[in-house]
Amino acid sequence: MERIKKFQVSISSNDNINITHRASGNWFPTMRLRRGPKCYLLASAAVFFILMIYINDLTYIYSYLNNKVPVHRHVLRWSDHESKVDQRQSRIMITYKGRLGNHMFEYATLVGMAKRYNMTPIIPGDLDVLDVFKIPTLQGPLSLLREPYNTYTEERAAAYYKGVENIDPTRDAYLDGYYQSWRYYKDVRDDLLDRHFVLHDNLQIAAKQYIQKLRDDKNMPDAVLVAIHVRRGDFVRQRVKGFTVAPIPYYYRAMNYFRKKYSKVLFIICTNDLIWAETNLDDSPDVHYSHETDGSLDLAIMISCNHMIITSGSYSWWAGYLVRGEVIYYAGYPQPNTKIGNLTVKEDYYPPNWMGIM
Repeated sequence: MERIKKFQVSISSNDNINITHRASGNWFPTMRLRRGPKCYLLASAAVFFILMIYINDLTYIYSYLNNKVPVHRHVLRWSDHESKVDQRQSRIMITYKGRLGNHMFEYATLVGMAKRYNMTPIIPGDLDVLDVFKIPTLQGPLSLLREPYNTYTEERAAAYYKGVENIDPTRDAYLDGYYQSWRYYKDVRDDLLDRHFVLHDNLQIAAKQYIQKLRDDKNMPDAVLVAIHVRRGDFVRQRVKGFTVAPIPYYYRAMNYFRKKYSKVLFIICTNDLIWAETNLDDSPDVHYSHETDGSLDLAIMISCNHMIITSGSYSWWAGYLVRGEVIYYAGYPQPNTKIGNLTVKEDYYPPNWMGIM
């Protein structure tokens, strides 16, 4: 889209208001109105809209229209920081497949491999992870990798790929795949939690306020917080591929584990199928269902809890990984002898300190 450089509002001798804008050196008519109250109102709205295009920041309007918490991405362009980069270091990038949860796996692997081989990591500037976290990694296009660079393609999406143990640190590298294993970044977990997967300030504030209001409403100021993620939706429709959903008894077993361990527990359930969850799961006084439609805020709420009960999928997995307490996962995912099951090695996919139950 051509950037508007200037706009002009003028009143003609016949009381018409003319709004024009300039692009590519020429002036173009935008709106013509007869002067009057309605005219001034519409003219003001038009000027405001054009001004927003000019400053190129529709963050708050977009967030309001989509019922999302407004955030401003960290912009760390390679071109702005190139002079500070050690050009002798090899560079490393990774492909981004899937959605937010998949991208978090891929980004974490990028950080892990960059640390292991002392390489410079680079990410694309349009990555959705930037909408949730204050990512400190430089942003730039794939063309920043210098030829000839090496490509490392994983063999299975959710199994540790031993090819990363033979990355040549003297050449730029490109990782191709989903790379869904905690083993890729087991040595940088603290760094991931403390520096990379840090929520944007507005999300942190919104999650904190949400939880505090919930504590006040429930009169449970000292309760241990346990988040539960219920993944259904597309997973219900794709069972033949191995995308199993957790059965109802799983949730009660997992919740009872925490109820027995702590005298006061408050469960926060986040889900992409609220009607099913409220119809089939626990409605005790210590249970609350999130009605938020902002997936980023739901994630912020879950990782602000003390412990986590996860079900299926990468979004749920990362809610568990970013919680610093206990994590219970559904041991029936993925279903064996299916497309997804054959791509998964559970010992590589689930961290050893997590508890799997059926």
